[in-house]
Amino acid sequence: MFRKILFISLLVAPGLVLANELSQQELEELLEVKIRFARHIALNPSIVRAVEAQNSQQLALAEIKRRDDEWKNAGDEPIPLIRDITENRVARYFERRVENNVAIDEVFLTDNQGANVAAFPPTSDYWQGDEEKWTASYNNGDGTVFIGPLEFDESTQKTQVQISAPIVSRDRTIGVLVLGVSVDYLKGKQ
Repeated sequence: MFRKILFISLLVAPGLVLANELSQQELEELLEVKIRFARHIALNPSIVRAVEAQNSQQLALAEIKRRDDEWKNAGDEPIPLIRDITENRVARYFERRVENNVAIDEVFLTDNQGANVAAFPPTSDYWQGDEEKWTASYNNGDGTVFIGPLEFDESTQKTQVQISAPIVSRDRTIGVLVLGVSVDYLKGKQ
């Protein structure tokens, strides 16, 4: 289940020669430590329990989309929904990971529909279930590690690569963890 890693060709960023010059294997080797880090975090029992708890709520997609609209329209106002996702126990754990590792720009966690469970810093939207980083990693419940393209991330205002790792419980994929890896880390690894 965890051996398969999906890859999207990286885009060219100023000062970074990563584009199509890297094979999938070379990119995996470049990100090997961060892929292991994402997989390790995804195994944390507190994280698995947080996803299980949210999945047990069986949120309707209409409610998830309503929350997504509320999140996106909040602006700079710290609405309760955003505070719930960014200040819970798992989000505080993510905050420590980001603050203690300059290579990591963000970490967030989703349930089995792509709705946020925990995040640091806040994501630009609540629902990730319509984005490739979630759909490719969730993989219709079969779970796989997914490496996204090098791109500018709106929520962190930084250029990064996102590594998505499945959250697994009882041999089933129940959610996805996304780790944003800084372009500076990639530059330093070349």
